[in-house]
Amino acid sequence: MKKPDLPLSTPLLPPPRPRFVYRIRAWLRTRTGRIVFPLITWFIGLLIGIMIVLSIALGGDGQLHATPKLPVSGDIIVEADKTYLTDLIMQDLQSAGLPGTVKNVRVTLVNGDQMTITGDDEFSFLGFGMTRNFTVVVQPYVTSCVLQVHVVHVDLNSIPVTGFVSAFEENINSQLQMKPTGLPSGFTYCTVGVRTETGGLFISYAATPV
Repeated sequence: MKKPDLPLSTPLLPPPRPRFVYRIRAWLRTRTGRIVFPLITWFIGLLIGIMIVLSIALGGDGQLHATPKLPVSGDIIVEADKTYLTDLIMQDLQSAGLPGTVKNVRVTLVNGDQMTITGDDEFSFLGFGMTRNFTVVVQPYVTSCVLQVHVVHVDLNSIPVTGFVSAFEENINSQLQMKPTGLPSGFTYCTVGVRTETGGLFISYAATPV
């Protein structure tokens, strides 16, 4: 008995593409498509960049910590000059989440309890070099025998930005928690006061015999 002939297998073909796909590909090959499509791509990238900036712009200013109106006296007073403060703050700003490279950092101190930090954040966007100016106002204060810094206000090209405030405060405060070295042994040292002057930051320590 002769076996029936089996039908030849038909190779699987991809499903036909929708007609609008061919229309789009044909439009992209036209002169108009070659001009308009890159502009649309650039515009979408610009919108994404603006959304990223706005995503960290929470707005509002921080609250000032209550500090004594009269200077607090201590057994030891240590001065941190503007050069040291600038180097310290520049490192902490760079690791706090700004997308570019922090440059031209300047620290301005006033008599009282505030420092103003200004600088530039240089970064590349869609192949173009851009620079954003930033301003950070901080307030040093003392809590539980430890010197700390509180961010009062931040703006980036006049846009209030507080998204990286937590990281910046955490970085600099973790360094400020370290006790000063080189002081005589046999005493327990406690930070009791801090004040700012135009020349630097002055920290007062109380020494208690062990």
